[in-house]
Amino acid sequence: MKYPKEYYMDTYEKLTFARQYEMKVPELLATGKLPGFYHLAVGQEAIQMAIYLEKEDADWLSPHPRCHPLYALTCGINDFTTEMIGRKSSLCGGVASYVHIFSPEHHICPSNGLMGENQAIGAGFGLALTEFDDTEGCLILGIGDGTLEEGAVNEVMNVIASRNLKVCMIIENNDITISTRKHDVSRLRDPGERAYGMGLPVMFGDGNDIFEARELIRIGLEKARRGEPNVISLKTYRLRGHFEGDPTVYRDPAETEEAMKHEPVKRCREFLMSKGIATEEELNAIDEAQGKIVNAAFEQAVQAEIPTPEDVIGPELVFAD
Repeated sequence: MKYPKEYYMDTYEKLTFARQYEMKVPELLATGKLPGFYHLAVGQEAIQMAIYLEKEDADWLSPHPRCHPLYALTCGINDFTTEMIGRKSSLCGGVASYVHIFSPEHHICPSNGLMGENQAIGAGFGLALTEFDDTEGCLILGIGDGTLEEGAVNEVMNVIASRNLKVCMIIENNDITISTRKHDVSRLRDPGERAYGMGLPVMFGDGNDIFEARELIRIGLEKARRGEPNVISLKTYRLRGHFEGDPTVYRDPAETEEAMKHEPVKRCREFLMSKGIATEEELNAIDEAQGKIVNAAFEQAVQAEIPTPEDVIGPELVFAD
């Protein structure tokens, strides 16, 4: 083995947590227990968990918007779950959910629902880390292949490159923007190639292989912490719709069925068992333990207090002191 067994088992633990966490959302939506509008990362969890496992305490996160499990592990599973479903939490009081969350104590940059704007906000934090802070950390900037088409992102990439900001941009390339295929709007073979025009180095990899993703992200973050901005483009596949309720009539069900054969949790399990690193019984035990954690988090969240109108429009949430 290249790494100790604990490395592989911890990696699988985080990956199965992420899958079970995401799949709990549609389960509860179907019962009417969850309010809101959710964009799930089912099929793309390996990239998120690779980021979580490789980031250091001094690093800041401005992640891809499909990032519930990454937020949960970073901010605290119970607190984030409560916040995500619009109940009072210690994060943002239940008024942010996951789209507008901001948690400086957890090094989470502020975010919003406009694609491309998060990257501009994140780059600002990258500028601060580079020029006004003596920290050893870097800014981890998540983005989807579709958002790369936004004009603001090209400006952001130019600033990152020209100012040598301590930023690692990680592209989750699922080859589809809501319902638009990448080849219909771009002649690039890979969206990461856009970085070349800005003078940024780029690494390409398999985003469904969590161990490959970890290694590339480790390299990218180490470079960014040294003031060497870079881009990582990881190929993956979105197994569910753009949002929960999306009928996905724009793609052939056979395509998704084929993608299921190569999804990250299945691949990780098969790798660990084929290499003799873990038995099926060991992996099943991890699945069960993580499932209990996920269930408990959502159970306490749905019982939490709902914010009042006064909580939502309180002046302390609108005005700076």
